[in-house]
Amino acid sequence: MKKLTELVLLTVLLALFSQAEANPFVYNYEALRIGGLVFTALLVAGGVTVLCWGQCKQKRKGEEDASKI
Repeated sequence: MKKLTELVLLTVLLALFSQAEANPFVYNYEALRIGGLVFTALLVAGGVTVLCWGQCKQKRKGEEDASKI
């Protein structure tokens, strides 16, 4: 998952910076918007992953449920 995230981020950054403009104050707003959406999607996916990280563990037969105490 980490390598895929790095690959997507690298691809987006290369796509954004590969278009050289003569005037540095003219921005490609469409590419900036797409990059922002990709970055936001990665942050949301990472947040959901962190929140659900410990929730999907398989219970072993010998373990007792701590909520019954």
